[in-house]
Amino acid sequence: METSCLLSKINEINAISVSFIKSKIRTMNLPVMVNHIPLFYILSTADQPMYFTEIMAAWGISKSSLSDILIKYENMGLIDKTYCKEDKRSIYISLKPEAMYIVEALKNIEMTFLDKMLKTIEAEEIEKLTRQLDQVLINLKSDKSL
Repeated sequence: METSCLLSKINEINAISVSFIKSKIRTMNLPVMVNHIPLFYILSTADQPMYFTEIMAAWGISKSSLSDILIKYENMGLIDKTYCKEDKRSIYISLKPEAMYIVEALKNIEMTFLDKMLKTIEAEEIEKLTRQLDQVLINLKSDKSL
């Protein structure tokens, strides 16, 4: 059903992207859940191990959820948890080198989807859309009523 509602279109794009990513993850046999992808992106961009609380803040996830997710990937041998020598309550988290193939695969999946999504749109229009979406995010993040 065709709709002119912008929010419906945004939701449909999201649903299609999630379905595509899930399918690729399954096909590539990657040991990661779609909703855990941010963890791999956050840790892969850090130039040093991150504190548990830094990951929590960057991802916007609860302490208990993050703890469960980290245990899962630590047990799989994909992340390291190290206790801080100065403060035993603080934990450093990092991706193991063995997990970098997952990050690269996720980036390739993302690029493939973006190529499909934007294939008929000119480069300057893509830049304009990117700037507009950045502004939308700024608007939403600065609105204290949300």
